[in-house]
Amino acid sequence: MKLSKEFKVGLLAIVSITILYFGFNFLKGIDLFKKTQNFYALYDNIDGLTMSNPVIINGLSVGRVSNIQILQKKDNLILVEMSIEGSIKLGGGTVARLINTDFLGSKAIELIINDPGQGQYTDGDTLKSAIDEGISELLKQNAGPVADNIGTTITRINAILENFQSNNEKINNTLTNIEVITSSMSNTMPNMEQKLYVLMDNLTKTSVQLNTTLLDLKPTLNNAAQLTDSLKNLELSATLEKTQLMLDNLNANLASLKAGEGTMGKLMHDDSLYIYLSNTARDLDRLFVDLQANPGRYVQFSVFGKKDKSEKRKKDKKE
Repeated sequence: MKLSKEFKVGLLAIVSITILYFGFNFLKGIDLFKKTQNFYALYDNIDGLTMSNPVIINGLSVGRVSNIQILQKKDNLILVEMSIEGSIKLGGGTVARLINTDFLGSKAIELIINDPGQGQYTDGDTLKSAIDEGISELLKQNAGPVADNIGTTITRINAILENFQSNNEKINNTLTNIEVITSSMSNTMPNMEQKLYVLMDNLTKTSVQLNTTLLDLKPTLNNAAQLTDSLKNLELSATLEKTQLMLDNLNANLASLKAGEGTMGKLMHDDSLYIYLSNTARDLDRLFVDLQANPGRYVQFSVFGKKDKSEKRKKDKKE
């Protein structure tokens, strides 16, 4: 049987649509060949939840959001339909909590399975619902303290700015002084640079002269080294021995003097010579006194000899 081109095109279109449908659902996480069960939950606000968002239990994806509709007859509540795997058993206390899965605000429904002793949900039942506070709620709770801190910070900044404004004249004067100092330094730098060049030139010349002086001193230092070596080679031990011998002799002589031995020892210890000399000095003193008082007794002088002798005899007779 020969197939027409129209039949072939139609068959290809049907197969393509079927593959596209299954592929699209597979990409969304829908397994059409796996048995599923549907549950519902009511929310006041789903905060951007969309169809095909995951349904998770303890971080594991077990289904997806299959449908979302608004119930205007029930105060505009949002009814969310969830398709989960048929093997999952939900206890009577299970809660369907709307949560954020990341910081970008992606949504999911987390099933919190409580004690199954409260009964068990079956296909088509409505679960208890809850909404996680999330980051936005935390920010709302902390907005008050943060706002207070911001207000305090702004107040402090205003005080600093007011203080800065009051000191603006001082700051301007300071900046003016800095500008004057900078200008003065700019004018002084060329002179300082010239002096620095002169100083460096002088240091260079001094270094050359010092090097020359050291070269001239090198022979002197060599001679000093030779002299030092010569002094080291002297017989210092023999000299020290002679010196020690002289000191011993000197000590022996001093000991002999102290013991009264020899002429010097006797002069130091025997006072008879002192007494004799003292008496002699006293007699000489008396002699000099008598000589001054009666010089005629000791010195006879006359121009005419006979006259002097007669006068002397007369004096002697009178006495």
